Amino acid sequence: MEKAKEVYPLKGPLKGKRILITRPVEQSAELAVLITALGGEPVKFPVISVAPPDSWDSADCAIENLHDYNWVIFTSVNGVNSFMGRITELGKYVSDAFYDVKICTVGVKTADAVEPYGVHVDFVPQEFRAEAIVKGFKGMAGIGKKILIPRAQVGRELLPDELIKMGLNVDVVPVYKVVKPDTDATILKDMLSRKEIDVVTFTSGSTVRNFIEFIGTEEYKILLKGIKLACISPVTADSVKKYGMDVDIVPERFTIDDLAEAIAGFYQGKKLEARS
Repeated sequence: MEKAKEVYPLKGPLKGKRILITRPVEQSAELAVLITALGGEPVKFPVISVAPPDSWDSADCAIENLHDYNWVIFTSVNGVNSFMGRITELGKYVSDAFYDVKICTVGVKTADAVEPYGVHVDFVPQEFRAEAIVKGFKGMAGIGKKILIPRAQVGRELLPDELIKMGLNVDVVPVYKVVKPDTDATILKDMLSRKEIDVVTFTSGSTVRNFIEFIGTEEYKILLKGIKLACISPVTADSVKKYGMDVDIVPERFTIDDLAEAIAGFYQGKKLEARS
């Protein structure tokens, strides 16, 4: 567990509030900076980390035949970096590999992760969720188009299932997997039991599941009693609700910036309803 080392502002809507960040360590800095800027104290406890998939076979085959695909859909920054990195490891140029292949991303952050590789993102749905891709593709992708989705080893099946229902030819290949870090949670449990954490943030279903495992499936409701829960999206909120808990904060847009603003808004008295 790591408390941010930045100098905190003396005032702000989150003054005196400790906000727990459960994202992977390499992805926690952005939210920590935002919380600090709003006057809060970020506390980092990564409950997930990213590792290579069990096998690269299907991804390597897709990369070798990338020109056969009409679209590649990235659903996360991790998917982008793992897939692009693998292309480079195979001795190929990313820009050549994607020649005449269109790219779709869920969210502008994922699009931002693509563009440094020198390729253009063709479609980003206005709503940052898989359901919005399906809606968008209904209006522009013809039947018979071939789609590649490089993603986590375990992920939601809604997107590929709905695209297949539209008559599209969809290949899903794992390019990374989410694992649970080998971390001692004693300090975290002590802070939760003493109510020294005001808000716990979740940015994926994986963060929810692993967090519950860290603090104990028998005692998590006791440890989290009175602590606010903030989720980046309704999908992540649904993961929390499956454990029988209420969600206090869900932003209107599903980005880290909006999550931080929504937490601040909560403490400023702005009404935020957990969306379903």
